[in-house]
Amino acid sequence: MEVLDYHKLRIFKAVADLKSFSKAAQMLFLSQPTVTLQIKKIENYLGMTLFRRHKSNLELTEEGKVLYQFASKIIEDYMNMEENLKNVRKTSILYIGCSSTIGDYLLPKIITKFISENPEVSIKIFIGNSKEVEDGVLSKIFNIGLVEDNIISNKLDISEFYEDEIILIASKNNSICEYLKTQNELKNYKFIFREFGSGTRNIVEQSLKIKISPSMEVSSSKAIAKIVQNSDYLAFVSKLVAEDLINDGHLKKIEVEDLKITRKFSIITQKNIRLSSVENRFYIFLKNINQR
Repeated sequence: MEVLDYHKLRIFKAVADLKSFSKAAQMLFLSQPTVTLQIKKIENYLGMTLFRRHKSNLELTEEGKVLYQFASKIIEDYMNMEENLKNVRKTSILYIGCSSTIGDYLLPKIITKFISENPEVSIKIFIGNSKEVEDGVLSKIFNIGLVEDNIISNKLDISEFYEDEIILIASKNNSICEYLKTQNELKNYKFIFREFGSGTRNIVEQSLKIKISPSMEVSSSKAIAKIVQNSDYLAFVSKLVAEDLINDGHLKKIEVEDLKITRKFSIITQKNIRLSSVENRFYIFLKNINQR
């Protein structure tokens, strides 16, 4: 017999918040058919339609809005219960959302240190672009997000924890001069950019005084660095992404006289959110990471 349990309600809330079956599946570590099936089971159990499906997104029906209010309260109570039980058992689960550059290059070092000091903690990590991480925090799929984009929201508390530099890279075999006098010289080259929604792309476009139309868009900074290494494309990437390839002689850094791009990586949480004890520990750990 079907029941309306926590698992189904959590899936329903994620779909409602993200307005997408595929995004909810990605953040919940489920397949899209599983998410679709669970929503259908809820609708069959209640005998009502919960979503209006449009080409571009989803919206809740009136019945769906009522269920959303109760589901949000039930999920919050369940999470509080789970946290108290974990405190008794001295075990904890930490679920983090982070943008790709942080997740691929900075977080592994941070997590290794954190786990060495907190061996009882189990960790789940979602890696996406900054917009996806923001959506995950706002929908409470995870309470802590680490982003590289300059996010402005009256629904979020934002705290900086790391400074990064964006650099221009080229293959060691590229004939481009390693020092350019003006940004206008960049118009003579082909570029790879990250996808729309990427924190790296956003800050690069904000920092440039000229408009560059990329010849290629790739959603992985690691893949971009590899393509640049074996082609005549240029790209802006985090120094974290390219420094090993530069040190090994596969890439070279291109300086532009009137261009220097730095950014702050930030921790985002919902305003007035009650973080669990392990989330608080991790938050404080991040804020003190430069002192370790």
